[in-house]
Amino acid sequence: MTDTNGDDLDTVDATIEDDGDMLEESRAPISGMGAALTAGANFLPTAQSLLARKARRGVKVELPAYLSVQATWFIAFGLQMVLFPYLITNKLGLGGAELGVANLALSAPSVVFLLIGGVVAERASVKSLLMILHVFAALPAFGLAFALATGNLSYPIMIAYGLALGTVGAFMMPARDSMLNEVVERRSRVGSGVTLQQGVAFATLAQFAAQITGLILGGYADKMTQMPSWLGGFGVGPIASWQLLTLQGIVVVLGAVLTFMLARGRKVKTGRSGLTAAFGDIGEGFKVVAANPKLWAMTVLMFGVGIFVIGAFLVVLPIINRDVYGLSGDGIRDMFVTFWLGAFVSSVALSLFRNIKRQGRLLLTAQLLGSLAILPMMTSIPHAGFLVIVFIWGLSGGVSIAMSRSIVQDAAPKDQLARVLSIYQLGFMAGAPLGAFIMGFLVDAFGPYKIAIVPAAGMTLLILWMVIRTPIWNLKNEAHKA
Repeated sequence: MTDTNGDDLDTVDATIEDDGDMLEESRAPISGMGAALTAGANFLPTAQSLLARKARRGVKVELPAYLSVQATWFIAFGLQMVLFPYLITNKLGLGGAELGVANLALSAPSVVFLLIGGVVAERASVKSLLMILHVFAALPAFGLAFALATGNLSYPIMIAYGLALGTVGAFMMPARDSMLNEVVERRSRVGSGVTLQQGVAFATLAQFAAQITGLILGGYADKMTQMPSWLGGFGVGPIASWQLLTLQGIVVVLGAVLTFMLARGRKVKTGRSGLTAAFGDIGEGFKVVAANPKLWAMTVLMFGVGIFVIGAFLVVLPIINRDVYGLSGDGIRDMFVTFWLGAFVSSVALSLFRNIKRQGRLLLTAQLLGSLAILPMMTSIPHAGFLVIVFIWGLSGGVSIAMSRSIVQDAAPKDQLARVLSIYQLGFMAGAPLGAFIMGFLVDAFGPYKIAIVPAAGMTLLILWMVIRTPIWNLKNEAHKA
């Protein structure tokens, strides 16, 4: 009995052990799944953290990449600023009227295509658009370099170069400038303290530094430059003009490579389609600008700057450089480097401020001082005094460029930013060729001295109108309102 019961107990124990093994086997998949889920739950935050860190690194590198892309464009632009008037006035030996017409060819395409460029910038991937435009911008430089190297330079070729590069620039400006707002916005999401005003100041700094670099290089065209004794007194150059134009093309292509580091950017959908869609978007942009007193005033101001300031800058100064001081490409380089060095200095000062309360007052005051500073050019002054005037002009120009961009970027609706920027730039670009054309004939008719009164008086009257009739003088920065 006992044995039987013992056997039974053994049997029961064995059964219990078997059932336990079966239970463990039946629970094993569940416990394994739970362990997997636990491990997955622990891995998910780690993966998200790694992705977030990678995204933050990508966002943080985007602003330096954007500034680098901008720098490549303006290095080439600085080279062009010296080489374009130098080839026309010194290589071809032409006068102010021909230089004015050539600058008209360089600037006029912006009037025609800039608004379309703003619509394209909103609808396309800005990253891909910038890449394509940089490649296209290199082709005119390579073509002009080939014409120079083979001895086939002519005035029609210069006109063709201006038209081609001006057309590319019309699509480049709204795409590049509107992207800055997105870059700063994405950077603020990852904890960066960079404000939009500082972003504009950094972009302006990159522009001016790059232009100065291009201007210095352009001054070595076909002529050796002797360094001052305190720098060793050695000579630099000459560098053949065709080699500098080839360098211009290479630098612009480098900008296309650097765009790989940028984000694609957002696309705007307006709900329009068909052939008339672009014109509908442009019309809507004009309505936005016309309805906003700040945007309308800034567009009118830029039109006046194009006529009175840029016209004198592009035509009168190169003629003064040749006829008054007897200089060539090196003189154009010194003149433009001095101007943009002044702009660079004022931009460095502005970059130290996160937000300036009265941007409009600073803008108009700087433009008034710059306009009055050119009046001494009406007398015969030494070349050093001429460069001092140009430097002061540059100081005011740096403030004007940074503040006007900040005001427009703040005031424009974000879903129509590229269109608004293209209209704002249109005011400037429409005035520039008209001003260059007018100044070209006036400087030939009245000489380089008397012409200084025209831009000084014109800008002074325009600034007085801005103070009295527009809200710009009393404008307060949105950050200070908050």
